[in-house]
Amino acid sequence: MRIQALMAGAAMAIVASAAAASANAAELVTNGSFETGALSGWTHTGNLGQSSVVPSSLNGGSFAYRNGAVGSDGIISQTVATVAGQPYDYSFWLSNYRSGINDFTASLGGVVLQSFINSPAFAYTLFTGSVVATSSNATLSFAFRQDPSAWEINDISLAGGAGGVPEPASWALMLTGFLGAGGAIRANRRRQAALAA
Repeated sequence: MRIQALMAGAAMAIVASAAAASANAAELVTNGSFETGALSGWTHTGNLGQSSVVPSSLNGGSFAYRNGAVGSDGIISQTVATVAGQPYDYSFWLSNYRSGINDFTASLGGVVLQSFINSPAFAYTLFTGSVVATSSNATLSFAFRQDPSAWEINDISLAGGAGGVPEPASWALMLTGFLGAGGAIRANRRRQAALAA
């Protein structure tokens, strides 16, 4: 019975370690909330009209990015350090001010994360998901076209997913769990051998 409890404790240590590795994944996006008040860290290409960092109080912040490119896409992007085959978690808040001729595409290294064509208007909505990187140094990009009005995006995040490499503290927690379980099993075997003699 005691060995089962110790093994359960070791299993819990492993689960906690995996959760800590995921929670401690490094943020890869620079200025994802546009709190510099500018497009610092982002490259702006394509249709450069109707694009600006604007005041916003979403999630307690001060700024957001608005794009109302007419006739063709305006794009913001940045290259982030990724590892091919590694999962990454992404999230961003997006709103569409008006229905009509519009499009939006979010992608990482050419893998589409979210896409809209002629979308109806919607208030700020959180989009989340996971994606496996196909290369190192992948480009995270957001393309916007909104002929009658504008899109607005904020709180863009990309971080290593659950498959990330655990930090040293997580490895120490796992090792402690395994050593404790091994020691308990050895002690129990000695005790049983002594009782049998």
